[in-house]
Amino acid sequence: MTISSLVVNLAFPRAVVVGVFGGAGLALTAVYSRRGPMIYPVYAATMAALALLLARYQALEFAPRLAAALVGFCIASAVLYVTVGVLADRQRQRLVAAGRLPAATLGEHLSLLGHAWRITALVGVGAVVSAGVAFLSA
Repeated sequence: MTISSLVVNLAFPRAVVVGVFGGAGLALTAVYSRRGPMIYPVYAATMAALALLLARYQALEFAPRLAAALVGFCIASAVLYVTVGVLADRQRQRLVAAGRLPAATLGEHLSLLGHAWRITALVGVGAVVSAGVAFLSA
């Protein structure tokens, strides 16, 4: 399975679009909800939409289904990751302005290793969930 075979696969670009819409839903949930677990129904709806999408392509083997589902999941998660980073930065600035945090915290950022293990864990969870979606959509 090569990259060009994935792009030619009709389910792949559609999974990207589902991932973008799922990411928008996750971002809106993070912005407007103070309850963290509210992202779970949005993730579940995104994965259900990916399963329904992949069910339309009966001729696809397991690997292209898995790749399409994983790409949709990763795009949705990337949108959420960026949104949470921006929201956390804004909140940190508010707390410094209010005097509840020292100004030195504005210069502190998560290290590259901190981002790497979080992203690796997220892709690992996404691979397991996407494997289930690919299996169920067959």
